[in-house]
Amino acid sequence: VFSRLKTSAGFALVSPPLQLGDISDVRLQFSPGEGWAASARNPKSKATNVRPEGKSKGGKDSGHGTVSLKLGDAARGETLKFYLFVGSMRQGPFECNFAEQVVHELQLKVDWRKHLEAGSLPLCLQLVQG
Repeated sequence: VFSRLKTSAGFALVSPPLQLGDISDVRLQFSPGEGWAASARNPKSKATNVRPEGKSKGGKDSGHGTVSLKLGDAARGETLKFYLFVGSMRQGPFECNFAEQVVHELQLKVDWRKHLEAGSLPLCLQLVQG
């Protein structure tokens, strides 16, 4: 994760298309947040005071980062209720109505850097039947 973030200069990492239940073409976008932007692992933190994607779209501080969820065109009217796992830490449940907006941004409540496994960040969505 760190090497990909360095390559992208701290900008969001986007997943390949995923399958979530019956819904295909689901994409996750991970943004590292202020904690990483200010850390020594970020090459820009020493060179400048510029913060790549330091704030979420709503202007809120994203200290631990964000995960955005986007569904493909076929599922635009769906409402999903789910839990987000960062490593073994569960957040939620979240309920996102994709008829109202195309992309939903979720603030991470935990420091993702503490949940790396062999250099990778395991992110998982678990649908809640409702």
